Amino acid sequence: MSGWLIAVIVVGGCLVVAAGVIALVVWSRRSYYADEKAVLERLKGQAADLGWTYEERNDSYVSVYNAQREYMEQSLLPMPTRRNPLAPLQPYHRPSKAVAAKKIITGMHRGRSFIAALFTVNYANEQSSVRVIWVRTPAPGPALTVSREVRLASRVNKAIGQRDVQLGNPEFDERFEISQEDERFTRAVLNPAVVQYLLSTPCKFESMSLLADHIAFVDQVTDHRDPEQLIPALDLRCDVLDRIPQSAWT
Repeated sequence: MSGWLIAVIVVGGCLVVAAGVIALVVWSRRSYYADEKAVLERLKGQAADLGWTYEERNDSYVSVYNAQREYMEQSLLPMPTRRNPLAPLQPYHRPSKAVAAKKIITGMHRGRSFIAALFTVNYANEQSSVRVIWVRTPAPGPALTVSREVRLASRVNKAIGQRDVQLGNPEFDERFEISQEDERFTRAVLNPAVVQYLLSTPCKFESMSLLADHIAFVDQVTDHRDPEQLIPALDLRCDVLDRIPQSAWT
């Protein structure tokens, strides 16, 4: 086979591949914008009826994010030997600092105020986007995080005597790790009703946190502007709060 024919085949193959990549990118962009348009239409159609407010950007909410983190800092820094409830396996870092707030939804859900937004934050000299869906708690409380734990790791920790707070429910104690600031508050929050709910809920989540005056989950929400995702996420948070006795907050 002559050299020029090989060159033609190689160039032609490259062009075909390049055309395929371009077509895929164009299709992906069109699909993304179509999905986003559908989400915004659903939000517009339901926000007024639900009493929600949507803002594409409002950096005044940066102070809301930073105030929550400052409260966490004040709670945790005086106790340097305690693990960071947000990252139990890592040393404590200064709280992240928000510099921008976008795609903000505020309102009430089941009688509780909430904020769902995408914050641009600086943390450990890196900038990233952080999605939050926070529901207000009756009052500020000590920091508490419940995270799913690998069962093998749980058994190893138990064997070497490194265990967190044990609630007396074998399934929960094995499946979840508790990082907490106040054991009395932890036991009041993680009462049998809450424990059973976290074990049985079909909602998939990696962790639940009570920090300052809000409850948050690391769940599978990919676009908080979509009522089809946001409403179940708010229900998850409210379902837990409904099961915590009022006495826990006093």
